[in-house]
Formats: sequence, structure tokens, C-alpha cells
Amino acid sequence: MRDIRIVIGANYGDEGKGLMTDYFAAEALGRKRRTLVICSNGGAQRGHTVTTPEGVRHVFHHFGSGTLAGADTWLPRFYIVNPMFFMNEYEELAGKGVRDIRIFMDPECPVTTPFDMITNQLLEEARGDRRHGSCGAGIWETLLRQGPGLAKMRDMTDNELMRYLDGPCRKQLQERLAAAEISGISKDWKEIIEDKGLLENYVNDLRAMLSLAELREGGILKEYDRLIFENGQGLLLDRSRREYGCHTTPSNTGLRNPAQLIRENLRGETADAECCYVSRTYLTRHGAGPFKEQCAKEEINAGMRDLTNVPNPHQGTMRYGKPDAREFRRRILEDYDSERLPAGIAKRLSIAVTHVNEYRSEPEEQADYLSDGETRDHTVFLNDAETRKQIA
Repeated sequence: MRDIRIVIGANYGDEGKGLMTDYFAAEALGRKRRTLVICSNGGAQRGHTVTTPEGVRHVFHHFGSGTLAGADTWLPRFYIVNPMFFMNEYEELAGKGVRDIRIFMDPECPVTTPFDMITNQLLEEARGDRRHGSCGAGIWETLLRQGPGLAKMRDMTDNELMRYLDGPCRKQLQERLAAAEISGISKDWKEIIEDKGLLENYVNDLRAMLSLAELREGGILKEYDRLIFENGQGLLLDRSRREYGCHTTPSNTGLRNPAQLIRENLRGETADAECCYVSRTYLTRHGAGPFKEQCAKEEINAGMRDLTNVPNPHQGTMRYGKPDAREFRRRILEDYDSERLPAGIAKRLSIAVTHVNEYRSEPEEQADYLSDGETRDHTVFLNDAETRKQIA
């Protein structure tokens, strides 16, 4: 029987979703089950860290976090593809000895262009202390442009691609800057925008990416024994969280996308679906926006270091907070109950708690807010947020 794992961040992201995806993949592959990771929302702005027991460390963006364990990856139409980031990551993985990677992409995936990223970064710079907290990957701008999907861009000639980039895409940049009343940009930015080599390199990256990935629709789900839906970001960054205004992400971060893909492609199947909500023992938020739970880092652990979420010009420094037990339970149950799966696919809820070793107080005491025997099937406590050997 096919089994399904759905990995969802319970907070503002950075909870340990990569760790759990890697664990679920390694466990299934150890039993010789064909395993597929589905990156069910977001795009290249996701950064999910995995470190193997052998010490290989990677921050995943385009590839599923089960890649080091040997799982394949599928990017559905909800995922935004970035050829430049893809090729950088592919070469990075190859440099770590990770080869024979199998990755599939939906023909309808939106595709980020250099101008989407440039627009994103220029607008964020101009906002000053009113920044949205974007990471500069051009996610919002890609969706706003509503350009051709991956298959249509594949079918364009190189000349057609260059005309599209130099025409409508460049025009979108100019219109967005004009609407924001940004009239002057630095010499460095002008040189980047006007550099024809930028577009030529982009087209080369797009072609290279397409040579490495196979375009497949949702029927691919039926070819695997274990399906792991790896969500990006967290429930509190979902596009529906209107209380956070412009400081959210333009995607569904909870159960909605995985449930929709399951309904579309696995109706009539029998399967077990575990919805695993992941949280640190404390809260984090990387980027601007309301954070009512925020506290000083010293109240959690002054000495802890996050090697993935380092300070950067767009998102600033990682912020820390203490969880609210009632709110935590409420948002998980609301999300869990919000979607129905087809008859025959049994749904159950679990919670994974990471970074337990980083809280100054007793881990079990600090994680009490997760305990609710009537609303969960099990909780996994992890002492190390980066190695699957701690869970095995």
C-alpha cells in the first residue's frame, strides 16, 4: 500500500522541515520503497538544511530534502522554478559527490526571470525600514508577471526567449519601479540591468535545467511507494494570514496544496497519510513583520548559532520568540481539519519537535505546549536539528 507523509511548518518557517523530509525518505528507502519528494509550494526562497550522518551538509532550494538519502523530486505547478538558482544548486550538489539526481517538473510551473529578482530587490531596498522581509528571489514578481509556464518557455527558440526577456520582462521592471516612484538607481544596478550577458546566461541556464529535469504531470505520484510532500515556509506565513499584511508569502503553506494534488491524482487509491507539523521548541522569524511572541535571543539561548539563516541585506537578522500553547494548537488543528482527502486515504496528525537541545530549560518542560493526546497521534522530539541518526 502506498503511504504519504506531509511535512508542514507550524510557525513562521525555519522549523526543521528539511530534517523531517530527510528522515521520512531515509526510513522508506531503507525498506526499499520508491520515494518521491514533492515540493508543494513556494520556490527557490526555501532553504531546508540537511546534514547526513557522514557529515554532508546541504541547504535545499529546488531539490527535495530527501535527495541526500536517495529520493527523487517532483516540482508541481505550485512551485516557482528559477533556472539560475537551479543550476547553482545542481553544481553545488555535484561538488559534494551527489550524482544521479532524478528531478521532475510540472509543465505549468511558473518560471522566474532575472528581471523578477532585480525588481524584487530594488523595491525592497527602496522600502527602507518598511521592508516586507523578502529574501530577494523574485517570488511575488514572478506571479505578478503571469508569464509563460515552463513548457511554453521550453518550446520557445533562443531568439524568442531573448525577445521576451528584453521586451515584456524588462518593461515589467520599468513599470514596477515607476509605480513605486523609484526614478534613480545606482550605477551598479544599471550595469546589471543593461548587461546582455545576463540574458544570454539565463537562457543557457534554462536550457541546461531542462536537459537535467523531465517534465511530468501529477500522474507521476502513482509510480512511487512513499510520497513526501515537503512544504515551504510555515502556517503563519500563509497567503491567507491577513493580519500580517504584506509580510506573508504568496502561497498556501499548509495542507491545501498537498491535499489538492492527492485528490487530483490518487482518487480511488488506498493509502495512509500522516500530516506532520514541525516546530522548534521556540519560535523564529527571519524577516520583517509582526512577531508578538518575540523575545531576546538570550531568553532562549545566547550561544546558539544558525548556519543557514544568517543575517542578510533583505531579511536582516533572525528573531526569536516563545510559543503560545493555545495559538499553536489552534492553528495546527484549523489547518489539519481544513482539507478532506479522498475516501480510502486515512489521515492522521503528528508533531515533530526540533532544536530541543538549544532551549536553556528542560526540553520536555519547554515542549509542554505541544502535548495534547486527543489531537495528535505522536510527537517526535529531536535533540539535533541536522542529522537523521538522532531519529533512527
